[in-house]
Amino acid sequence: MLTLPTTGPYARKDQLKANGATKMTLRGSERSSTYRYVQANRTHANTGHYVPGDVVFVSAEGNRRGRLRPDAQELRRAADAGVTFITDPLGTGEGGTRSHPYNVGEREVAALLEGFGYADGGSGTWTREKI
Repeated sequence: MLTLPTTGPYARKDQLKANGATKMTLRGSERSSTYRYVQANRTHANTGHYVPGDVVFVSAEGNRRGRLRPDAQELRRAADAGVTFITDPLGTGEGGTRSHPYNVGEREVAALLEGFGYADGGSGTWTREKI
């Protein structure tokens, strides 16, 4: 199990997302929780190597000064392997959902995943759409 440091009010929500994950794909500035998650889980974060069956926890930095955008290349590598992604759910605007105004990074991740042929139905569990 991936263990995340307690960094703020949404650490519990993020830990629930990470509980079933085998790897992590994240990028954040030094002030972000996302950055601290990478530091605490270096061997499982941004590995560049993914296999079918991997469940990849994704965390993206919110709307702050100096924020880093999600790593599209790393997400693409994972998508090409056919992994399952875990992100924030769409929700109704609460702070822990990707529809909250602050969570711009989570919406960027969602747009990338949709472009890679994934869908989640709003739940935050993304799988490749059947064509």
